This record gives sequence, structure tokens and C-alpha cells, in this order.
Amino acid sequence: MAEAPDALTFYIDADDAYTPAEMPQGVVKMGGVEYSVRCPKDSLPMLLGRIEAQAAELKTAAAYEDVVRQLAAAVFEPDDVEAILERVVDQNERTLSVAFLMDTVRRVYEAYGPHLDKAYEELGLENPVKKTGPKTPQDRKPSSRKPPAKKAAKKAPAKKTAARAR
Repeated sequence: MAEAPDALTFYIDADDAYTPAEMPQGVVKMGGVEYSVRCPKDSLPMLLGRIEAQAAELKTAAAYEDVVRQLAAAVFEPDDVEAILERVVDQNERTLSVAFLMDTVRRVYEAYGPHLDKAYEELGLENPVKKTGPKTPQDRKPSSRKPPAKKAAKKAPAKKTAARAR
């Protein structure tokens, strides 16, 4: 009986194989202040999924604040994250809220969508997260839609018949 071959051993230096495309810088104006943004990693939908899954389990204000900080760090420059977070918690800042920040991050991700698609195409792949953002009615499963209202059946018009002559 032949002996099993030794385990295959190899070394791949992935740092030399793939260099992400340089993405353009952007600017987002929030409450009158402009902030530089960068393309979020293509793993942002995964982060958002984790945040959504953990949202019910956040027990402390610090845990909630950490989630908001991660969200801001996904697109804003590191130097701006703390300033943005302070504006979010400042009760005199009426515009900048957590919901506003989440919407802004989503919009930045969508703005970079074509650039991410191109980067995947250059690798010969399709962007696995083609569509982002809130679900629209056509995104829902058919079972969640209300069945269409049934229309009353139209009666065929009565045929006119001539009175019989006697």
C-alpha cells in the first residue's frame, strides 16, 4: 500500500497580488460643516448587519456609543469621528442625530457603489453587494405583500331583443 503524500505546503504573499484601486475622496456637508469622506470598505453591509443584530442587546450607553463610533469611522476621516460623535450627542445640535448619521453613511456607500463595482469587475468578479439601502416594496418577499384586491366581475351587457309581434 502506498503512503499518503505529505501535506501540501505553500506560501502566498497576498500583499503582492492585489492592490485595491485608489478611490476618489468625497465631501459631506452635515449641519453646515463639511467633512471629508473616503470609500467605506466593501464589508460595510456586514458591519451594518452585525450592528442590527446586536441592537437589541445593547445594554449600556457606552456600548451604543461604540456602535455609533464604528458607523462614523466607516466613512469619515479618523480625526473627524470624535467631533461628529460629539455633535450627535449634543442636545443643542438638532439636525445631527444617529438616524441622520446612519442615513449619511448609507448615502456615502451608495455614492461609492459604481467605484466598488468597477474594482470587482477588474478582478473578474461581480460585486456581491450590488444593492444597498432600505428595502423598497418590490424587494419584499411575495408572501409579505397584500394580495391584490379582487375586482367585481363585470356582467355582460344584456342583449336587446325585439319584442315579438303577435
